Parts: sequence; C-alpha cells; structure tokens
Amino acid sequence: MSLEPSSSAPAGETGAEYWAVREEAVARLEAMAAAAPVDDELSEEQFQGNSQIQEDELLALQAIYGDDMVIFDNMDGLRFFQISLHYQLQGEIQVYMNVCTNDGTTETGDEDEDEEEDGNYGLVYACSLQHLPPITLTCLLPRSYPSARAPYFVVTAKWLNEPEVSRFCSVLDGIWSELPGQEVVFRWADWLSGSSWSCIASDNQMVLGPDTSSSAGADERAIGRSLILDSAIPLMHRYSEERSQESFDQSVHECGVCLSENTGRNFIRLPCNHSFCVKCMESYCGIHVKEGSVATLACPDTSCRAALPPPVLRRLLGGEGYARWESLALRRTLDTMPDVAYCPRCNAACVAAGDDAQCPACFFTFCAQCGERRHVGDACVPTKRSSTTCWQEQQKLTRASERELWPEARRRREQRKVEELLSLREVLRSTRQCPSCRMAIAKTGGCNKMVCHNCGNFFCYRCCRAISGYKHFADGGCGLFDRVRLPGTNNDRDLDEAVEMWMRPLSYTCPACGAKRTKAGANNLLVCRTCQARYCALCRKRVWEVYRHYGPGGDCQQRR
Repeated sequence: MSLEPSSSAPAGETGAEYWAVREEAVARLEAMAAAAPVDDELSEEQFQGNSQIQEDELLALQAIYGDDMVIFDNMDGLRFFQISLHYQLQGEIQVYMNVCTNDGTTETGDEDEDEEEDGNYGLVYACSLQHLPPITLTCLLPRSYPSARAPYFVVTAKWLNEPEVSRFCSVLDGIWSELPGQEVVFRWADWLSGSSWSCIASDNQMVLGPDTSSSAGADERAIGRSLILDSAIPLMHRYSEERSQESFDQSVHECGVCLSENTGRNFIRLPCNHSFCVKCMESYCGIHVKEGSVATLACPDTSCRAALPPPVLRRLLGGEGYARWESLALRRTLDTMPDVAYCPRCNAACVAAGDDAQCPACFFTFCAQCGERRHVGDACVPTKRSSTTCWQEQQKLTRASERELWPEARRRREQRKVEELLSLREVLRSTRQCPSCRMAIAKTGGCNKMVCHNCGNFFCYRCCRAISGYKHFADGGCGLFDRVRLPGTNNDRDLDEAVEMWMRPLSYTCPACGAKRTKAGANNLLVCRTCQARYCALCRKRVWEVYRHYGPGGDCQQRR
C-alpha cells in the first residue's frame, strides 16, 4: 500500500499532516478491512455496478471539495480517500477551557461556589479564533458499497476529546441506517461540516476539555485530542493565524498610501489589521531610519499610529537597515534615562553615579554634567554636554586660536576641532531644542508650530514650550507667523496680512468713465459695467475695433 497522494492533494495546506493524522487513520482502516468478512455474497455484475457508482461518487466529491480532498492509491483494489472539512465561522469564536476534573473540582483542587452558581464553574477563557482546525473524514470503500455495506471510515478531530468524536461516528452510522444501499459519503461530509457545529459550540463560544486520563468507551473509528489542553490551544491559535494569512494572501487589497490594488502576497499586514503594499512600506521605513526619526516610525494610518513590531521591520529594512534601527532605538531609549551619559572620548554609553561617570570602554572618568575630566570639589556648570552654552564654546575657540606654532599633524587636528566648534555654535544659534527630547530643530519656513521628528511632540518655535494645538497662539503669547517686511515699504506686517495684500486682485480703470472693475479669466478685452465701453487690460486704451487692436498688426494679445 502506498500513501502518496494523487494530483488532487492540497498544495501547501497549513498543518494538514498534523491535524489529519493520515498514518494512524490508515492503520485503523486496514484493521477494519482485515476483520471484515469477505465480499462473496454479491455477483460479479453487482460488484461492477458498485464500482461504477463509487467512481461517479468520487468524481462528484472531488468537484465539490477540490483541494480539500486527497485521493490515495488504491488499497488492495479498494478506493481510499480523505476529506478535510472546515467550519464556516461568522467572525471570531471564543474558546474556553474546562479545567474541572472528574470529581467536580478544578485542577488546583479549589472550589468556587460563586462561579458554580453562575454556571461558569471551571471555565477559563483561552483565546479567540477566526479559523478552527479541520475535521477529517477518511474512507475506504469496500466492493459491496453501496449495495450491501457502508464505507469503512475514521473521523479525526485532534482538538476535541475522543468521546465527542465518537458521538460523530454514531451519527454517521445513523445516517447510513436511514439510507441503506445509497451513496452516503457526501451526506456524512455535509453533516460534519455543518450540523455537527451545534454539538460542540453555541453563540460563537466553544468549551474544550476537561482532559481525560482514559479513553475507555471511545469508538475505534474516532481519533481525538492526544495532547493536554495547555499544548493544544497554542497549536489551534497558530493554525488560525496561518489560515488567516493564507486567506489574506489570496484576496485583493488596496494600499492606503498609493491606493493601488494587488494581492495580499504583495502587502504587509500589521498587527493593528491595517495593510499596505510592500513597496510603500519599504520606502516609508527606509526614510525614517535614514533620517533617524525612529520615534515616529509607526502605522502609516493617521487614525492608528501603532508601533511597528521588530519582525515586520526586519523584513522591510533588511540586515543593514535593521541594524541601524536597533542602534537608533537603543540610543533613543538611553537618552530618556537621566543616569546615562556618553563618554566625551569614545562616545560610549555610561551609567553615571551622581555627577561622575566612568567609561566601560576606555575607562575615562569624566563629569556627567559638563563632559570634562572629573573635578572633585570644583564648581561645574549644570548643563549637559549636548547643550553646552555658547560661552563655553567661545572659550574653547579662544584657547585653540592661541596655538599657531604646533607641528603640522597637531595643527590639522586642532583645526578640525575648531571647525566642529564653529559648526556647533552655528547650530546653537540657528536652531531650537525640542522641550521633550532636546533635539535641535531648525525652521526653514512656515508657521511657528513645530513638530519634532525624533519624538513626534509639538512645540512653539519662539518660546520652546510644548503645545498641543493652536490655542497657544490664539492666546496672544506668541504669533503663529513671524513678522515680515513687504518689498518697497518700511512697514512690518504679519505674514497672513502680507499674503492677503499680495493676493488681492488687480483693478482696471475704464478710460471713458473712470469706473473700476477686475478681470476674470485670461481675456484682456474688458467691458465697462457703467458705460459699456470696451478697453484693453494690457495697454489700458479703449478698443474700437477688436480685429485691428488684437490682430497681426496690433501690439496686444487678446488672451495670454
């Protein structure tokens, strides 16, 4: 006998081998066929008729169940197949564990009278599932089926107790007894995939357990759970997630960023259930990591902003990008710790004990406040090295400029230090620090409401205070826009007033009566609303003949 599936076997079905238990089902079917009496009561003509009926039934079942049906090689000339049956759940189902033992107590030996009165005694919530593992029906058709005998069958449900699966077998026997001499495999499969649901669940809730130490009285055709509930529940949850991902990959979705449609295989589904195409997510994550704004690296949906998990970032960023993200995330976490300082020599993170810190890499001992060598007993300016005052930097510039006759190598090194200090002074002069994370931010234009790309918080660029909306500017403390000077005037006006003045439409004076009007559109031929005179908006002269004024010999164009 061979267990190699034919071409109708499902390709890539998640967890099929574990939940179907094909080898065990085959062994039990072999035992049933060996113990059955020999089919010698029917004539050869009846056997041929049964064979044709079986062939037609297999073709019909294969057309109905498709990839959920596996047809194996014949077992000693008998047809042998297996059908995986799935429940069509409406939404999620809540799974509870019954932890009661046979004596009516819980596994811990405690009893709770309040829970017993509520009818929930011994029930513990386990999880919510969108998909349940399949119930598999494995059949072996004897030569006398359907005229005289029922098919040999095994029902497998690895997530149910064997007594529950045995009740399924009893129902299948009852269906055969009601329909003797007829094809019953489809009726069996239809009942298992539909009507059996009422036997194990109600109101989208299902109770599993309790664990039984013995399967006495169970039907030999029933294969149930062989693991304890604590081990079976995680497998069920994993199967549900994999089936959900499989359904997602096969369906078509619309990207919330570029609005393109594609199959789920080209999408990334986030834990918050928002999905975006892989190209948009790779560009989105790459830009944030390149700019160092890992704090704002979240779900692109503006109403969600849930954090992206590390497995998703590893897939989108690749090895080098993910390593940079880890480094930036670690640095940002360390920056939020008040007792962490950075070594002024090698820039390694150090744990400060009060104002003193020692670098674990180069063993340099320094002051955590000013970044200089440790100075016990001497006064220290209470400021972080990252926010050193311009006065301190100016002193360093002065000391460096006094040394002009050093050797060439030392002179170049000092020149680099001078350039770094000059750059730092320029940064401190032209930037503002975020009040939340102390990140230096420069404004190139726009209003004074700023957003920090490092921590995502809003603040006022003029007073450096944390804000949440525009109320700070409405109270009159700070202006939303800086004051600007209009070209050709000496008056300072707010930006919104300047924009209003420059965007004010031009008026054109009629040369006949002096009335004014504005021009709508690109037509330069205007008609005065007062005297009905026609005049040109370009030369401001009256137009007597349109063809001559705007014709080939004219100086003006009627439209532009």
